[in-house]
Amino acid sequence: MHFVKESDKIKITNIYSSNERSDMMKNLLSKMFSKKAKIQIEFCQNNLDRFLNEQTGADYGQFLSDPRIQYKEYECLSECKLCMKTPYAKVNGRIISSEDSQDLLNQLHDELK
Repeated sequence: MHFVKESDKIKITNIYSSNERSDMMKNLLSKMFSKKAKIQIEFCQNNLDRFLNEQTGADYGQFLSDPRIQYKEYECLSECKLCMKTPYAKVNGRIISSEDSQDLLNQLHDELK
């Protein structure tokens, strides 16, 4: 930080090295022009408990570790009729449902492409 006095006011300026400026620019550009979009997935905990088993649970865990995915589990997503019948998730605010949890995972993979 560098202090510059201008009459009665003090102006604070940040002085960055060329490497810091370069890193800041790379970070900014990579965020702005990311090649692959991130997706946000919301799950109902009741639905997961109802339809997920140990095998598909491990597959979901591996899928959700992708850095392009942001996910959150809620106790309830207020889709009770759907929740009782089939596995589902909200992807970027849109509901995706399927016959079984493995098929839902396949659809989530397709959303990531």
